Amino acid sequence: MKFFEPSESPRVKICGLRSLENSREVIDAGADAIGLNFWPRSKRFIAPEEAATWLGELAGQVCRVGLFVDASIDEIEAAVDLCVLDALQLHGKESPEFCDEVSAFGLPVIKAIGVSGDQLVHDPTEFAQTHWLLDAFDPKQFGGTGKAFRWEVAKRVMAENPGKLVILAGGLTPENVADAVRAVSPHAVDTASGVESAPGIKDPELVRQFVTNAAKL
Repeated sequence: MKFFEPSESPRVKICGLRSLENSREVIDAGADAIGLNFWPRSKRFIAPEEAATWLGELAGQVCRVGLFVDASIDEIEAAVDLCVLDALQLHGKESPEFCDEVSAFGLPVIKAIGVSGDQLVHDPTEFAQTHWLLDAFDPKQFGGTGKAFRWEVAKRVMAENPGKLVILAGGLTPENVADAVRAVSPHAVDTASGVESAPGIKDPELVRQFVTNAAKL
């Protein structure tokens, strides 16, 4: 999958899509991956069964990532069985053992690691079988908060784990993504609220600006 392959400039993931039309706009604007939020309490929630009615039309055009928060293994397996996802993102309090179980489904797994102040909420090295997404910690919202964290923490994580695929999230916008990329040099950058006109609705022009600015090394 292209999203997980090395690139001269960071890959771009846009999270919280809820429709085929908006997803096509985001792809046309240059996104490498889109996220579908399957957490029922999210304001960007979409049920896997609903997403499956149109996600198949995007096969091969973009990496389709299903986002779960403390879902059961059966719930995740049911979503995988719909055959419209290219990767899985675990954004809750999932244990390393649970992540290993999810990896057995055969799709790339991204584990969100919260950052609070200068500290990581979990030791990312415990999740050896997954890719890491660093995001500002919020015990209630689990991503998409628009809050940033100190990029020095991400830079330290990458320095201590050379070669590890790290995705940078948390309060990224078209205005600050270039600075974030220069500070951290992540494999990819991820945003939801930073390019929205309303929760779950992405502004194509903001996405285009985000993609362009992320490539300004």
